[in-house]
Amino acid sequence: MKIAGQLAFLARAIVNRLEDRGVVEFRDAEAGIRVVEHVLGENATLFDTLEQEARRRLAKTLGDRDPSDNELMEEMRRLAAERNTIL
Repeated sequence: MKIAGQLAFLARAIVNRLEDRGVVEFRDAEAGIRVVEHVLGENATLFDTLEQEARRRLAKTLGDRDPSDNELMEEMRRLAAERNTIL
């Protein structure tokens, strides 16, 4: 399943769960699904952008060695903080 299909599936599941629990009620569930899908897509794009930038920064200091997961996450957190973004 491609990322767009995964986001649509996840958005539908989130909206259905919110409605089932009575947390929110959408007059038009499809509109709610589109909004949630859009936000999920933006967040995925932001995460990818932060990861790519973190890898570029780390490559300058680590040389040929790939960063560990912890090093990558820490650099992504620094980048997010610089951009006033919550990761």
